[in-house]
Amino acid sequence: MDSGFLAGLPALLLAAAAIGLTAPAIDSALRREDGERLFWVSLTGGLAVVAAIAWAGLAAPGAGAVVGLLALGGSAGAWYWVDRRHRARKRARVEKLRRRRLETLASRREAVLLEWGSYELDPWKGVEYPGLTDVREKETSQLARAAREAAAAHEAAGAGDAGDSALERYGNAVAELETAWERARDAAKRRAG
Repeated sequence: MDSGFLAGLPALLLAAAAIGLTAPAIDSALRREDGERLFWVSLTGGLAVVAAIAWAGLAAPGAGAVVGLLALGGSAGAWYWVDRRHRARKRARVEKLRRRRLETLASRREAVLLEWGSYELDPWKGVEYPGLTDVREKETSQLARAAREAAAAHEAAGAGDAGDSALERYGNAVAELETAWERARDAAKRRAG
């Protein structure tokens, strides 16, 4: 076996170990959003790789170039791995926030529909405020229209390929439904009182 290869082998192992240990540590720092740890881990790993290249160069002629090229390739692979994981985490975080927003809007919409429905199901409430069940009343008609628009916006926002604009339209539709509910309830109370 070539003595130059054997002389550069420890340096190559040091570079591989530095890259192999630095990549997961960088990934962990990115996951935790710890900028200080990211800096120190990157600096330490980079210096270890540079030291390995210098060690290989001193150990045997040409070994520094070989270790440097291998370290460059390993670093590129490690960067690709870390970048893919970081992007996947960002996409997952955005999707989680989107789902949470969708669930919140659905809960708000459902609360209005449940409260409105209670006037149809409870005879005493229906007698007290009969206008809330009569769509011939202007405000109740607007409430029914707002409920249909919120239901359609819910379907559009819940579709797998729906974008941020669909979620924004759903948010506006739910806000309009809540406003229409307040108007219809106030109008029914005025008519009853």
